[in-house]
Amino acid sequence: MPRCLPCAARLPALSMEDAYRVLQALGPMPAEALAAMVDYGLSDIEIGRYYGLPHDMITTLREHWKIADEE
Repeated sequence: MPRCLPCAARLPALSMEDAYRVLQALGPMPAEALAAMVDYGLSDIEIGRYYGLPHDMITTLREHWKIADEE
């Protein structure tokens, strides 16, 4: 695995292992990928299940990136 991840600076305080998991699951533009899933109307639980990540991690990422539900 690469030692330096360009997107890692945009992640909240996560362990490096979790940061790698997020980037591997969500790709090179994780905030935008997560925002798209929220725009599709998926809940944190559904998004977590889709990406294989814990739903509380999805919630933390959404809060960090200020991605809110559209109501």
